[in-house]
Amino acid sequence: MGSENRTLRMKARGTRQAAERRVADLPDGPERGTTAADHRREAEEYARQAMVSSAQAHDRAALLLEGMAAAHPEEAELHLQSAARHRRWAANDRDLAQKYAPRDGAPDPT
Repeated sequence: MGSENRTLRMKARGTRQAAERRVADLPDGPERGTTAADHRREAEEYARQAMVSSAQAHDRAALLLEGMAAAHPEEAELHLQSAARHRRWAANDRDLAQKYAPRDGAPDPT
């Protein structure tokens, strides 16, 4: 029996425009009266928070790997190399978070 016989059949409902109207009516959607600038600022803040969260996760991973290096001396070098990579990724995420932080209406630096 092939996998195509076990898959669920799905059928599209309605048109794309109808789906967009349903999404626009969701309770957690944008509030009425918000401007494009407000929406952009909110999106920028969300992206910044995601990058900060990613940096924190990389820092936690680096700490874990450094602990593993101390606990397993035979594999310490590989663990320390991985920890160093995570530290670089964390620094990169922090730089991106600062570079693309919301500018509160200030013009884009070019």
